[in-house]
Formats: sequence, structure tokens, C-alpha cells
Amino acid sequence: MRRLIITLVCCFMLMSFIESTELSAADQSPRPNVVIILADDMGLGDVTALNRQSRIPTPHLDQLARQGLVFTDAHAAGSYCVPSRYGLLTGRYMWRTRLGSGGNLANFAGTLIEPGRRTIANLMQDAGYQTGLVGKWHQGIDWKLHDESEREQIRVDPNYQNFKNIDFAAPALKGPKDYGFAYSFGTAGSAEMNPAAFIENNRVTVIPTLTTEQAKKIHGEWFGRDDNIIAEGYTMDRLVPTLSNKACEFVETSVRAKPDQPFFLYYAMTTPHNPIVPNEEFVGKSKAGTYGDFVVELDHHVGRLLSKLDELGIADNTLLFFTSDNGPVDRTRGYPQRWVRGDTQIYGHDSTGDCSGWKGGLEEGGHRVPFIVRWPDKIKPGEQCATTIVFNDVLPTLAEMLNVNLDSNTAEDGVSFYSALTGESRPVSFHKAIIHNHHNGTFAVRQGPYKLMVKGPKTINEVLDNSVPVKYQLYDLDQDIAESTDISGKHPEKVMQMHALLKQYVKAGRSTD
Repeated sequence: MRRLIITLVCCFMLMSFIESTELSAADQSPRPNVVIILADDMGLGDVTALNRQSRIPTPHLDQLARQGLVFTDAHAAGSYCVPSRYGLLTGRYMWRTRLGSGGNLANFAGTLIEPGRRTIANLMQDAGYQTGLVGKWHQGIDWKLHDESEREQIRVDPNYQNFKNIDFAAPALKGPKDYGFAYSFGTAGSAEMNPAAFIENNRVTVIPTLTTEQAKKIHGEWFGRDDNIIAEGYTMDRLVPTLSNKACEFVETSVRAKPDQPFFLYYAMTTPHNPIVPNEEFVGKSKAGTYGDFVVELDHHVGRLLSKLDELGIADNTLLFFTSDNGPVDRTRGYPQRWVRGDTQIYGHDSTGDCSGWKGGLEEGGHRVPFIVRWPDKIKPGEQCATTIVFNDVLPTLAEMLNVNLDSNTAEDGVSFYSALTGESRPVSFHKAIIHNHHNGTFAVRQGPYKLMVKGPKTINEVLDNSVPVKYQLYDLDQDIAESTDISGKHPEKVMQMHALLKQYVKAGRSTD
């Protein structure tokens, strides 16, 4: 009997050990690769899976939507390029930076992200990821100058023309490499901005020397600016496929060189931002004119990257985000013809879907964006989530996934929505409120279904100054997504409460606990 008891106890201990080992192994499952694909100036209504009335075929994005989770109330951290990217990279609103409310970066302006501020790439790099950026940076680069006395001028002058003062032969003093990206290849800003050149690891691949007029003579056309400084070989036709090749190359190189080390890729596409110049094979592929064809080209290159993940056998364990940096440009009103190959008509296609407004504005069309997340190992396919999220939340979400605690000086305006990805919790919002910012400096506050536009104050100092005249517009987005009926007069207490919350967030330097 004694031997039997001892035998049973030993068997029980062995089974417990095996079970514990299995649980431990499950807890230590391979960390996923992470890919963020960021379109440029693409509307919520451009994706067929999100807008049945879309006149643009987007089969690869539709595939993503079927295979992943669609957030229907997702917002860029700003309604134009620089603030949205700053919020995505840092988890903080850009209007807290030196640019202030409504600010933008000049062509050669220095880096915007403050020294010592932790970025999403720093987070991933510290967690052992191979980190890469392909595409549009637009957070400023500190170029080496021959004459340092012009450093302050170059930071603020959007039309700085003393190109000879910039030492393009030398690596930049500061760029993506200094913010956690071990590898980077792309452009300093939008496709038409200066310098019109490819930049790899903080250094131009070809020194820009051509003027706009010289480029026109060489290429027969130039869809950039009249005052560009251009590198030989840099053309709008070549830009999009080159970035696509580099994104696929980074993924394949990472997997084959270090198969046991996950990678993080931030693929910031330059499409469909102007210049709207689809390559020949995509012309006529949509029913929405030249812009629609350019979106078809974007979809094609998203498909290339998805195919690369499948080819390498890593799609199931890759957490992939697709979104856009803000809403689309209003191409129906005075759009510069020099930035378009072909027409600017929309052919009955509405890029903002049911929303009103455009890029740069406070209306939903300016900042409510397509947001699709796919992770076959963790996320159930084909679902939608109405939880309100903002770009600032992506960094904390990845931190929670990696079980990394963030300090109080990181992502001050971001909250993790990881539990929404897994389906554990999908509340109305993880925030008490989020803030929107117009390119003219004015603000709006979103809380639950309500959105309050605060017209008047255009700086954070004016927001806190009670003597500055204020006008309000309040909308219930659950009932009025087009923001057609101002209900501020019916809810004065709600107006005051939300305006007080805006002031609190501005004064506190953060919008999270």
C-alpha cells in the first residue's frame, strides 16, 4: 500500500510538471512580427469592403478586412500628415510640440520628435525586434549645413532655397535612424517635397542637383513643385514601386537573416497623396478617374506585401495594421493641375463615405480613417469593432502585447486597445475623450457619441485664455455622422463639460491618467 501511494504521488507530480511546462511553453509563444501600413491621404470610403458605393476595386484591402478586424470609429492623431505621424510614432498629440496647434514642418525643417522621447520603434527595438521604416518620414531631418548660422532659418522657412548650404554628401545629423529604426529607406516628406531624393539610413542615395526645369527636360514632365531640388533617377513613376520593393526586401531579409528574431516594419506609403500619377498599368482600372487608379495601384502593392508574408510562411504570426494618415484631399475645388496626370473628377465616388469634410478639417472626413488589423493567430476574422480609437493608442497597444510597462513620459495621450483586438473587451472607448485639431489651429473634443467643435482659440494658450471669444458646435455622431445638425443649444451643460475637459487636457500635458 505504501509503495502504491508513493507511486501515485510521483505520477501526480510528474503530470503536474508536464502540465506546467506546457502552460509555460504556451505563454512563451513566438512574438509576432509587426507591420504597420500607412496610406497617405486615403479616405474611409475608398475601400470597397468599407463602402459598398466605392467605385474603386480594392481586392487586397477587401481580403484584409475579411481576414481581420475592422475598426469603424478609428481616428488619425491629426487631420494632416505631420501630426498624425507624430501621434502614431510617439503616442502624443503633436500640438504639444514646438510646432504648436495647426503647425507643419517646412521642407528642410529639423527633427520634430524631442530628444529622449521614446517612439514606437524604440519600444520594438528594446523588445528585441529588427526595426525598419520604408516610405514617407515627414518628422523632419537635421541636415548638415555648411553655414550653421542659417540653422534657425531653415527650420521655419517653407521655401528655403539656399540648397548649396546643405551638405547632401554627408549623412544627416539626425533622422529616422536616431529614433529606433535600424534600417530606413524613403523620402523626407511627401513625394513632391524637397529634397526630391531617396534617403537610406539618414543619407541620400544620390545627391540631388537637378532643378525642376532640368528634370522636365530630362523626363518630359515633372509633377512636383516648381522649386524642387531633385536627384537623378528620382521620378514619380519610379517612387511607388521602389518603396514597394524595399518593403518586401526588408521583410525577406529580416526573416532569412535572423529567423528567430521578429521584425517591425513601418511601411509609410506615399499614395494616394499628390502628385496623383498612377503608373501606366493601373490607368483606367477604376471608375473614379486618376485618383481611383492611384488607389488601385496602392492596393496592388499592399497585395505584394501580403503575398510576401504568405510566401515566407509568416502571415499567421504577423500582426498587421492598415490605415491612412488622415482623410482625403478635396480634389473638386481648385486642385493644382500640375500634381495630377489626367483628370481630377470623382465620377460619383465619395472618398469620405457617409462623413463630411476633408483632410485638414475637424469634420469626420478629415480624420476618421480606414483601420484594419489582421493577426490570424489571435484575431477572429471578419469582425467589426465600434470602439473609438486614435493613432496614439497603437504604441501602448504593442507595449501591452509585449508585456512592457511604459513610463509616465511615454504615450501621454495613448491607451492600449489590445483587449479589443483579442475580443476580451470592446467598450465605447478606452479614453474619457480624444482631441481633434484643425490645420488652422482650432480644436474639437470627442466623448462617446458627442463631438464638440470649439471655434475661436487657435493656440493652446488661447484655449486656456477665457477672454478669447468661443463659438460651439455640438453633434451626436450616432445620430448624425454627416454633422449636419448643431445641437449645442439643446445641451449647454454638455458643451461646458466637454470644453472644460479640453482645457484640462491642454493644461495637464496629457489626456491619460
